[in-house]
Amino acid sequence: MLAGAAALRLLHWAAVGRLPFVDQLVLDSAEYDRWARTLAAGDWLGSEPFFQAPLYPYLIGLVYRLAATPHAVYLLQIAAAVAGLWCLARAGARLADEWTGLAAAALAGLYAPFVLHDVQLLKESFAVSLVAALLWAVAAARASGRGRAWLLAGAAGGLLVLLRENALAALPLLLPLAWRRGEYRASLGRGLLFLVGIALPLLPVAARNAWVGGGLLPTTYQGGANYYIGNNPEADGTYRPLTPGRQIPAHERREPWRLAEAAAGRPLTANEVSAYWYERAFAWARAEPLAFLRLQLRKAGLYLALYEWPDAVDLYWLRARSPALAAVGLDFGALALLALAGAGVAWRRRLWGALAPAWLFALAWMASTVAFFLFSRYRLPGLVPLFLFAGLPLAAGFAPGASRRARLAALALLVAAWGLPRLALPAPRLDLVEQNLGRLAADRGEPAAAEAHFRAALAANPESFLPLVELGALAGRSGRAEEARGWLERAVAREPGAVEAWANLGAACLALGDLPAAAAALDRALALDPGFAAALRNRELLRQRVRGEAAAERAGGP
Repeated sequence: MLAGAAALRLLHWAAVGRLPFVDQLVLDSAEYDRWARTLAAGDWLGSEPFFQAPLYPYLIGLVYRLAATPHAVYLLQIAAAVAGLWCLARAGARLADEWTGLAAAALAGLYAPFVLHDVQLLKESFAVSLVAALLWAVAAARASGRGRAWLLAGAAGGLLVLLRENALAALPLLLPLAWRRGEYRASLGRGLLFLVGIALPLLPVAARNAWVGGGLLPTTYQGGANYYIGNNPEADGTYRPLTPGRQIPAHERREPWRLAEAAAGRPLTANEVSAYWYERAFAWARAEPLAFLRLQLRKAGLYLALYEWPDAVDLYWLRARSPALAAVGLDFGALALLALAGAGVAWRRRLWGALAPAWLFALAWMASTVAFFLFSRYRLPGLVPLFLFAGLPLAAGFAPGASRRARLAALALLVAAWGLPRLALPAPRLDLVEQNLGRLAADRGEPAAAEAHFRAALAANPESFLPLVELGALAGRSGRAEEARGWLERAVAREPGAVEAWANLGAACLALGDLPAAAAALDRALALDPGFAAALRNRELLRQRVRGEAAAERAGGP
């Protein structure tokens, strides 16, 4: 089983290894690559509090000291994924039986989103493997009752927090597992050791953040901004940057700080920045409780959706280019059907108590993810325990001694789970893929290819805003100022808060000689971001142009 899972990942890697999003990185992957190269060059301490969870880039940095290529990381992630499947099998054996563990690991080995992220420079691969190890550790600790086992389980959880910060909210919900009837003091001790274990990996990060001036910050300071992005009057449950058009990681770090300090009128610490955004979200929730509740339900629906909502990389685009993954990869719908069937088996076999670590963690992860905003990759760690339920009906059918009828029923269930959800999937969202392909083409210095992708993104979603900005910028750089103005006027009409669009519109109007329109656009950009360098440069060029024209008029006068 483990060899087959490794082979599937290697075949997928061979098929997509030279494609965009794998060999050429974008958005979060590109940021992790940049950060890891900085670390590998020797800057291990850094100079700012962590905005993103640090464990993954630090791991990559260590790999880059030996081989500075993402493909070396992919090999490590494949190895870690296989180890994670082994941990999942052990967890299943502890919580149910040996065959359930094997079936759960086999299904997880075929799960398409897991395979996809094992060959991506994203932290989800390690997070999935670490959750499998955590489940095994909790199952072992629960069985033994030893304090050291609970301490180790907590330490696994603490490492998970350094990959995905929402785990800090999810893990305390596992504390009831330390309880044993009639052992009040011992149960309390086990729970405390679990919490101490969680804290241990966080202490070096907290000390480092305090050293660089971040205050008391055990993980990162992006929590408040991310909570506000997921909970505000304009939120729809997915990611929408605080400033339209500023969704690349560099802006994601700066914008929460810039906007919070502008509102406060003074410099803020990292803790204060996060607190500012939390308070804004809480204020809206208090003022509009029904709207807040509706939004949480919408996010829960997105979490449970069959469609894999893409971020930087699209499952369906890459799966179409990976024969191995297209042939055998399972979707979320397959997992959901098998897990529901497994829930029935667990009820009949009275396994819900034994499987408490699985369903408690799944619910806790869902709650801690839905509280913020959603991309489908954010749910991946929380799906790991569902494979233990999904393995139950297959174990009942394929275990030694199962009847022929049970085997046929399990096989029919597996085939239905593989095929039926695919029939219900909507068409993939090509606009996001084309948008990112356009960015990659522009990074390669291929403006014609970039323009074609941005036009395709706009055709796929005429309401999209980002292609308008990109097309305007491309036209401006190519000297097509009139065309640039058209694209950018449409962009600012759609998103009046887009700083770059206003600044680029001002530059286009300046190139066309429409100085009043240029002044209005640049003033608008600087009103939104007074320190925006491109707008300041163009504003100075505009002043020089105005002074030059005034001097020419005076020289040519009577």
